[in-house]
Amino acid sequence: MTTPPRRPHAVDVASTRTALVVLGALLLLAAAPAWAVMPNCTVAALSALDVPHMTITSATDVPASGSNPEYCDVVGSVMTTGGGAQPGSARFEAKLPAAWTNGFLFFGTGGLAGVLSPSANPVDVGASLHQGYATVVTDTGHVGQGLTPGDGLGQVTDARWALKAPGVPDTPKVTDYYFRAAHAVTESTKHLVEAFYGGKLNRSYFDGCSNGGRMAFVQATRYPNDYDGIIAGAPFLDIRVIIGGTKNYKQLLTPTTFIPFFKLPAVDAAVYASCDAADGVSDGLIQNPAACAFNPDSLVPAVLSPGQADSLKTYFGATRDTRGGLVYNGASVTDLNSFGGMDLWTVGIFVPAPFDFNANEPWGDAGFFPAPISWEFVDHIMKYIVQRDPTFNIRDFDVSTAGIVGDAALALFDSRTEAGDGDVPADLLQFIKKGKKMLIYHGFSDPALTPFRTITYYRDLAELVGGFDTLQDSVRLFMVPGMQHCGGGPGPNTFDTLTPLDHWVRGGQAPNGIIASHPSGRTMPLCTFPAMAHYNGTPPVTDAANWSCTSNQDLLTVGPNGVEAGL
Repeated sequence: MTTPPRRPHAVDVASTRTALVVLGALLLLAAAPAWAVMPNCTVAALSALDVPHMTITSATDVPASGSNPEYCDVVGSVMTTGGGAQPGSARFEAKLPAAWTNGFLFFGTGGLAGVLSPSANPVDVGASLHQGYATVVTDTGHVGQGLTPGDGLGQVTDARWALKAPGVPDTPKVTDYYFRAAHAVTESTKHLVEAFYGGKLNRSYFDGCSNGGRMAFVQATRYPNDYDGIIAGAPFLDIRVIIGGTKNYKQLLTPTTFIPFFKLPAVDAAVYASCDAADGVSDGLIQNPAACAFNPDSLVPAVLSPGQADSLKTYFGATRDTRGGLVYNGASVTDLNSFGGMDLWTVGIFVPAPFDFNANEPWGDAGFFPAPISWEFVDHIMKYIVQRDPTFNIRDFDVSTAGIVGDAALALFDSRTEAGDGDVPADLLQFIKKGKKMLIYHGFSDPALTPFRTITYYRDLAELVGGFDTLQDSVRLFMVPGMQHCGGGPGPNTFDTLTPLDHWVRGGQAPNGIIASHPSGRTMPLCTFPAMAHYNGTPPVTDAANWSCTSNQDLLTVGPNGVEAGL
């Protein structure tokens, strides 16, 4: 007897559909960012914290996504007062992580500010939320215009905000940019962070590069109680750099003296041939450009004309007053090419030469693209902050191509800019006496802010406190060979400064060396100035393990190029 086949069970279509929907939702949840769970991340809740002088304009609960943790993105403004100016207002952006570790980290802003974008060590910026820091950045009290919406570079090179009308400075905005805004926003956002979390800060740090480095020094010198530790990269120590830039352009802006960017690779090759082996190893990295002895005349006539060689001498040379006193150091001789050196900053890579050498704006477009970045700063700071005249021609400023600035011109410049400087070594003594810590770094191939200015400052500070050993208890400088402005360049240029500072402040572990890397795979220890890293002879030369930070003062060695630069 055969058994009849069994009938299949009836399918519950509705239940199956429900199961599939649930399964699909679970799969979507697994793939999507974690849902935001910070109920107090609203304008109403944050405003109810009643932080003095603060207005909250937006609050967004940003969910965790990929490797990024969840945080509350807060945008608002802080009223600024004091400093000899009428009240102003500075915008800020705070990122408050869901998993806070009681740390506060304020990032500096680049150039002439006017944006809510950090100018700080990118490694530190990327790690900050993961490490549980509440982070803050400010536009320093104004909004840069740029040429088009979203033109970030144009915004931070724009100084039109500094004038209400020709001859009439916007004193609140200038005061905020120089020093007032960062301090006011620091005080208010510290209150915001503590009220938001219902807990106390156990550490507060400032981290800035370029103008962010200037802000770091201004914080340390004017407001030594604001931060436990400070990171200052490639610091815009004093605005006098603009006088040096004016000297450079007065020499460069003629048809016979201008150096087009495509001539710079040959200059770099000659510098390396002259100087690479001076540090004991020919490895495509010059560890101490100040010790070099490169003469631009050696490239005449094969590469440069006599006028172009003179332009390089002007660029490498210091700016001095009429009595021979140092006003600003000259540039480093290394890595002028590579789309981040003298090519991008001083002569430009977008066009081979200015459109009109004799024009007030040789590259057109009111000093913005395609003008070199240094020109944009020199032009706008001279016009809108120093001379207070939008029609001023920098060729009329009294500094010679030999680097001598007239007494009256220097006095006027200082009277209108020195409130924004952080360059007086004695002013840092209160910060040091309070036991605070500062970590400074600077690329040896920086074309925007010469590394020799930072070295000059650090040497003067060491002399003031009794020597490098004493100074290193509180302030340490790390020079980065082959790095350009705040990054870039052929040398190892990626490194962590936030972790060493934190270990120093909280654990008393001073950083003796910091390992840096390059996308090519090369690694290198950065030594505490004035020590220079030494190669032990074991290949490969590109591995940091084969270098050491021995006790030496080799970075104090100064050759002809260092002398020319004012060392």
